Amino acid sequence: MCGLISLYSKNFAGLSERTVANFMQIASSMLDTLQMRGPDERSLVQVGSVILGHTRLSIIDLYTGSQPIYNEDKTVAVLLNGEIYNFHELRSELEKDGHCFQTATDTEVIVHLYEKYGESVFSKLNGMFAIVIYDIRLNILLAARDRVGEKPLLYWESNGIFVVASEIKALLKIPDIEKSIDINAIALYLSNMYIPAPISIFKNIKKLQPSHYLKVDGETCKIKKYWNPSEGIDWNLKENEINEQFLELFADAVKIRSYSDVPFGVFLSGGIDSSAVTAIMAKNHSDVVRTFTVGFTEEVDERPYARMVANQYQTDHTELLIDQRVEDVLEEVLSYFDEPFGDSSAIPTYLVSREARKHVKVILTGDGGDELFAGYGSYIDQKYQIGGKVGSRFYKILNQFTLKYFGKGLLENCYPKATNYTKAFDHWRWVRTIFNEKQLNSILYNQFFSIEDYFRNQQWLNTNNKDALSASYSFDLNYYLPDDLLKKVDMSSMLASLECRAPFLDYRLVEFSLKIPPQLKVKNDCLKYLLKSSLSRSLPKEILQRPKIGFGAPIESWLKNSLKDMVLMLLAPGCKAESYLDRKAIQYYINLLYSDKVSGEYRLSQKVWLLLILEIWMRKYL
Repeated sequence: MCGLISLYSKNFAGLSERTVANFMQIASSMLDTLQMRGPDERSLVQVGSVILGHTRLSIIDLYTGSQPIYNEDKTVAVLLNGEIYNFHELRSELEKDGHCFQTATDTEVIVHLYEKYGESVFSKLNGMFAIVIYDIRLNILLAARDRVGEKPLLYWESNGIFVVASEIKALLKIPDIEKSIDINAIALYLSNMYIPAPISIFKNIKKLQPSHYLKVDGETCKIKKYWNPSEGIDWNLKENEINEQFLELFADAVKIRSYSDVPFGVFLSGGIDSSAVTAIMAKNHSDVVRTFTVGFTEEVDERPYARMVANQYQTDHTELLIDQRVEDVLEEVLSYFDEPFGDSSAIPTYLVSREARKHVKVILTGDGGDELFAGYGSYIDQKYQIGGKVGSRFYKILNQFTLKYFGKGLLENCYPKATNYTKAFDHWRWVRTIFNEKQLNSILYNQFFSIEDYFRNQQWLNTNNKDALSASYSFDLNYYLPDDLLKKVDMSSMLASLECRAPFLDYRLVEFSLKIPPQLKVKNDCLKYLLKSSLSRSLPKEILQRPKIGFGAPIESWLKNSLKDMVLMLLAPGCKAESYLDRKAIQYYINLLYSDKVSGEYRLSQKVWLLLILEIWMRKYL
């Protein structure tokens, strides 16, 4: 894994040496902020109209993989943050075409693919990546992000200068960038815990959405989409067909993510997703698999479940017990996140990454299994959002009655292929909401745009399906997965200089998941029904039957105990958040949390947590 920057100027050739040297100095300070992404190596060069910078976490080709990588005549230069998992296959094809390789790195494949396919290069890649390609002959810069958004890429442009970087904090080293807060971003953050692409917390800094690339040609910048799965749901797919195809695709997804020139392992939580990764790897990998499990407190300790899987597959198993006080690490983690980010599981994700990094450099995870194969309890309720309240309630009661008394739902095969999609989408958006728009209007001083319209209009993955479950799957793939879960994993693991790979997010599995009849994923109101069916012979029944337990943090306990003094001190009258939030509203939620009254306030602890995180971020970045 790595960090990258690129500064493009149409007029670099006409600039004085002093001005160019100043740009290089700025670029060097930008790279300083990306040190944790790439502690092993650092490079900074000017090529034509572009400055290219890179920090490297060496994973593949430890000795000849320094970046940028060039083609034979050095007319094309490439930077890569991430991994290209199908690079062996691509390299063989390119060598048959006569392309010559100077390194063993996956990055060099991109150089020659660009020579062969031009802008179509990104659709040939199976991987997680942020990529910059500079064509010296045409003076064109291309910058792309992977299909599902595992790796970040941000950009800023002004007065003939175009800059891309892996993190906001790198861009903030540019003196011309104003730290002007976007009130719409604050509204989105308070609504959903994160700020979904393409906007960021700062008005002039934008995020490139997944599956897109930008093309800078002189003074023009165009954003284009390179991946849009067109196949809809195959309502005729049978369970046995699904199970067979899943196991074949998943096995290959795990296999190609197991290539590494450094030690690697698996995060084994004891849930079905990470257990599936462990099982498949153990069956198909010649070496003993290394697994890592974490226990934090009595509230969050998955070690007993993970131990079952580790014992079954005889892994080299390490149990990590972390008893560090949350207040000791909270500001360290949240300061690294360069915009407000409210997913509390970022804390345990960093802690387990930090501990695992002492043993390995690469980790495979179970990320994406919940979103592709329905792992959240709310999906069951969403299944019954078929129209009006009365019809939906009747449908649910009847189906659950037959489930209870006959062992299967009478209406499972009557799931409607189309319903009131807008209503179903809005219901799922409500499920994912912390502060609703009425509450936002009472707490924010300034007006903000419609949250509802934003989520409807910014979807980059168009599933074109009209049933209730597809509405929820679509929302999570478009927003919750890339902008919350994958951002959390990327930032938390990079703070520990650890690379995380997610087999479930192989684009072939994503495409396959979109074809599966949505109700089959929660058949008979069983979460991850198809995964459990597929893996029934591979995992202990205790794992398959285990209730869903999120990898979260006990924030209510934190806020009422170890973090109480911090909350009262940082959110006291005069805090920075008051520049945007109403003091009375802030105090209302604090008083409600610490009162002895039983509150009916929905997600009260999450609301106070979001206020605390916002204040910590503002003190760091403003």
